[in-house]
Order: sequence, then C-alpha cells, then structure tokens
Amino acid sequence: MRIFVPTILLILFGCTPPDTQKPDVSQFIHRSNEAFQAGNYADVLRLTDYALAHNPNSADAYFLRGRVYFELEQWQKAETAYLSVMDLEPAYPGVLHNLGNVYYFQRQYRDALAQFLQAVKADAAPNSWHAVGAVYNALSRPDSAAAAFEQAIRLDSSYAPVHSSFADFLEEQGHYSEALTRNQTALRLRPAHLPDLLRQGRLLLRMGHIEETIAFLQPIPAEYPHHAEPRFLLAQALQQSGRLDLSAKFFSEADSLREIAQKRGQLANAAESRPDHFQIQVDYAASLRRSGLHEEAMKRYLIAQALRPGNLNLQFHIATLEIDLERPATAEKRLRRILAADSNYVLAWLSLGTVYEKTNRADLATDAYGQAARINPNHPAVRQFLPRTPSP
Repeated sequence: MRIFVPTILLILFGCTPPDTQKPDVSQFIHRSNEAFQAGNYADVLRLTDYALAHNPNSADAYFLRGRVYFELEQWQKAETAYLSVMDLEPAYPGVLHNLGNVYYFQRQYRDALAQFLQAVKADAAPNSWHAVGAVYNALSRPDSAAAAFEQAIRLDSSYAPVHSSFADFLEEQGHYSEALTRNQTALRLRPAHLPDLLRQGRLLLRMGHIEETIAFLQPIPAEYPHHAEPRFLLAQALQQSGRLDLSAKFFSEADSLREIAQKRGQLANAAESRPDHFQIQVDYAASLRRSGLHEEAMKRYLIAQALRPGNLNLQFHIATLEIDLERPATAEKRLRRILAADSNYVLAWLSLGTVYEKTNRADLATDAYGQAARINPNHPAVRQFLPRTPSP
C-alpha cells in the first residue's frame, strides 16, 4: 500500500513495578524517557548504559534502546534490544508490536505478521490489528487484510490511520465507491491529512466526478506548494473538462516538482542505506526542509544528532527548524545551549532574537540582535537584521 506505516506503540514506562528496581536505575529510566521525548537519542543510549550497569535485567532499559535504534533505522540493534526485553519479560507492553514494526520496515512480512498476531492475542489494540491488515495486504491476502482492518475499526472507530489504510486498500482493489466512503470518514477524523486529501481527489476523478474533483482540489496546491501530486491530479481533471491552458500550467508545475522529488528520492535511498553516515543524513534533511517537509526533516536531523550530538552547526539547524515548526520553547533552549558553548555564534543570536519576537519579548529581541551586531556588524545576516538592531 502507498501510505501505510504501522503505528509504533509508544510506552513511556514498562511494566516492571518501580519497587523491584534500585532507585538509581529508576532515575536513569526516567531521564532516558525524557531524553527520548526530546529526540536526544545519544543521551538515551548513554543513560540506559548506566541503567544496565546497575541492573543488567532492566527490561525498561532494553525497551528504550529498542525505540531509539528503531528511530535511528538500525534494525538489527532494535531487534536485539526488543528480543532482550522478551527474554526478561515476555508480557512487556508493546514489545511484540514494536518488534513487528522492526520486521515490517525490513519487508520481512511473515516475521512481522507473527509478532503482530501475538500482539493482538496479548492485547487486542486497534493499532496492532491495523498492522495485521497491512501485512496481510503486503502478502497478497486481501480477505484477511480487510477482516483485520474491520476488526481495528470495531475496536476504535475514531482511529483515523486504519480508515486511511482501509481506503487505500479498497482503492487498490478497485472498489472506488467503498474507498470513497471510507476515505470520507478518514477526512472527518483528520481533515488536513494530505494523503487522504489526495486520495479523495483521485477517487473522485476515477469515478468521473470531474467538476467535483476540480472544486475539491483547487485549494490544495496553494496549501501544499512543494507537492507535485495535487497539481497533477488537478491538471488531469482540468484536461478532461476541456480547460487545456490551465491544465498545461499545472502539468508543468507538477513536472518541475517531480524532478525535485526525484533528486530527493536519491538522497532518501542514500540516507536509508547509510543511517550511520552523518553528512548524508544532514544533506537529506536539508533537501526535505527545502521541500517544506519539516517533520520528515526533523527526523533526519535527529538521526544526525545521535551521530554527532556536539555539532553546533547541526544544533543550529535543528533550532531554526523548531522555529519553523512553531516550537519556540524548545528552540530557545537549544539556542541558549549553543550560545553557552560559543557566545560568538552570530546566527544563534539572531535566531534567538527571532524567538523573542515571536513570543512578544521585544526588549530581549532587541538585545539579542544588538549582541549579534556587536560581535560582527559586517555579517550579511546582521545587515539583513540591521534595521531591528541598535548601532554597535
């Protein structure tokens, strides 16, 4: 299927009762979890090393390591960590599902299915039934896939991802009317989810509802300026309606964006095959960011951060992306850490000023811009900000 990614079951803490662990081990686990939530994967590995030194039988520590290695796309290490959890505590919440994800992302579908089926026996959660359906579909067992998706919906009809996957499955099977109904449910639950928006337009077009397709798709290219498919679908609909000049315009824009996407795809292949290569991860993150795919870019930056956590230039790029993602508090903390390490980092001062402006702290913003101007008044970025800064 085109868009399905099984949901990872995120467990903040394991099922080990706190009083069975030494206090210092519990502290390491708590800090490791906080580091994971912040995307500081190197810190998680360091802290879980400490936890395992104190208690080699800490299932919580191995589980957190499995989550980190999964995020870093180091599949074998993730598998080893989750198997260690199962050796220590076979009933540990989430471990069967997460191990299934490890196999799924390596396209080891039969191994993934075995884990997901065990997961639904242990805890009939909708996301595990969703995953079962996706694996059955990958194994070309459509009846079993449909039954699994339906079971997930029976368990939680508000679980949007399974409606999306079921709609995608029905479209692939050629059941367009049913797919449209299912996709409309997905859109009610997640109105701005781009894959569902595109599927809606594609299904309307396939069913011959040309004017409805045009009306539905028209606002999407402006909302998603870096995506080719909304333009391509709209161009097809316009062409079928006889509006050839406008259709040609959108076809041309789609072709240009597809060329960019093709180059980005080459970087993606390199990044996925070399998760341990710092510069490849950074280059791919930068490409994603230029294409407006900010969440995906952040994931790659965090992988790079795990490889070189002390790289200030990388920390700066993450901070500015956090600003773009409207996360001023985390951006401010990161920029302050950069400036604590290098108080002459001009771009960090300017970005800190931007954070202060966005959070209505004008005096602090002026001070930050002024500090940048005092450090290097001839820096091109300082000159850009100069109208906001006092004379050095």
